[in-house]
Amino acid sequence: MGNVQHGLLNPYYVELPFETPEAQAKADKTNAELKSLGFRTFRGAYEWGYSTFDDIKTDPRRHTQLQSGDLVKVFKTVSAGDVAWSGKVDYSYKKYHHGLQKRLDPRKWSGMFNRQLPAKMERDGKAIFGALEPFCETGTEGVIWSLQEYGKTGYDGLNVLKKGDLLTVYNTVRDGEAEWEGKLDFGPEKVEKIGWSEVMRRTNHMDTQKWLELSWQRRPVIVTPK
Repeated sequence: MGNVQHGLLNPYYVELPFETPEAQAKADKTNAELKSLGFRTFRGAYEWGYSTFDDIKTDPRRHTQLQSGDLVKVFKTVSAGDVAWSGKVDYSYKKYHHGLQKRLDPRKWSGMFNRQLPAKMERDGKAIFGALEPFCETGTEGVIWSLQEYGKTGYDGLNVLKKGDLLTVYNTVRDGEAEWEGKLDFGPEKVEKIGWSEVMRRTNHMDTQKWLELSWQRRPVIVTPK
């Protein structure tokens, strides 16, 4: 067994050729139109991976591929970890209409959300655990500071942070209530469609759609490589 690693589930895209010449030609045309904007479209399938907390601090785009035989513990709460920031949400609206935390460098505040760090929000005596979310969509006119609750998807799990909420943000998660714990088991590399997504390998240790949802939620994990 390798060294124990603490991090977040982080699936990443593997770029694939389009399935038909017609689809490739359509993508080429779209990319030619988008080139000046710095965007491009491609066909991609998810590969299973995670990012260590050290990598998240220094290179958020770096990831490590998960392998069959790795021991993994996936958390749904946090009971022990290194705290990046803790306090009561108290916004100033002078420089940003959705508010910035008072007495805190705006770069640190926004950086925690951009890295989607794990956090605990306490409101009305209830604790909610999830990933920080810089929520933005048409009509929001900028980022709204939020927390996406573990185990819930879309708007059902979106909690907009309000003045008076208690917030604890973690740089590292060492312990908590486990959502799942066991040895990973992936099928052979064979691109398959799961819902609206494609994946490089099916999962045998858990339903593939369920594992994909856990990965999207950037769940805190402890990984012991095989």
